[in-house]
Amino acid sequence: GGDAQLGEAEGMTTRGATGAARGRSPRLLGVFAAIGAALGWGLSTTTSDYVLSNHVANDTFLLIELAVGAIALLALGALRGELASFRFPGLARAAGTGIIEPWGAYTLGNIGIIFSSGAFVALDSALNPVIVAILAAPLLGERVSRTSALLMILSLAGVGLVIGGDAFSGALDPIGVVFSFLGLFCGAAYVLLSSKLVRTIPVLPLVTSQLVVAMLASGVVMFVRVVVLHQEVGLPSTPLLWAAVGATGILGASMPFILYLEATRRLPTTIVSQFSTLVPVIALLGGVALLGDRPSGFQLAGTAVVIGALIALARHAQQSSASSEA
Repeated sequence: GGDAQLGEAEGMTTRGATGAARGRSPRLLGVFAAIGAALGWGLSTTTSDYVLSNHVANDTFLLIELAVGAIALLALGALRGELASFRFPGLARAAGTGIIEPWGAYTLGNIGIIFSSGAFVALDSALNPVIVAILAAPLLGERVSRTSALLMILSLAGVGLVIGGDAFSGALDPIGVVFSFLGLFCGAAYVLLSSKLVRTIPVLPLVTSQLVVAMLASGVVMFVRVVVLHQEVGLPSTPLLWAAVGATGILGASMPFILYLEATRRLPTTIVSQFSTLVPVIALLGGVALLGDRPSGFQLAGTAVVIGALIALARHAQQSSASSEA
């Protein structure tokens, strides 16, 4: 009888450990997905800088980029046999959020770059977790813990070191500041709305439809500029530029949105949003690797601060989930 009871206890312990591992696994996948999204957005910042600096028109670039992203996701859906999910009820209405982002946030952010600087827009966009944290309580019922708030402040301080004085160098036109902040709020609104939508709508068709809506909006802007205003189309002029546009479509349009929203299904949105502070860090490293930029000591220190804060955040999320399961 004692052996039987011992065996039963061991079985219960094993099942409990397995259940806990399964509970932690989705959250760990969420962390990796959030990091992957930041990696895609950060690298696409570097490729976008390269494309736009070579006189490709912004709306033309955005149209091609979004088309590549949408086609890639449709191909992925076909390979996975998920095209039937594109007939999901309510998908057409949810697709309208694509006007907010990618189209709204990307368009407004690029206008902000034109009138201010890319560094200022990057610093501004790093405030996205703060906006999400403020609005998540009334909209999603999520509250930020004291530890998460402190780690958010620490990672933002690291971003400040990464970007440094470049954000405020030169003349900052008030128009650029206004548009960059409008882009910030578009990004935060997209995160909150889409995080709620993926509770009922599959991620793949949602993101694909959002890209299609954004692509159509970019097409309208391009039509007005080229046909009505008689301006140049502004297509990429070399195979390397076309390759950079295509890479941006994958890295900046399709992959990060899929990964980001998958992360919000496994982790609180307030936690996932904090990983967006990695974007300026990845952009810095991409500039070093692809454009030959040379980082300063302050930038390297800021990189270490951001990475350290996010590692602590990932551990905190794991410990919090383990405590709640216990």
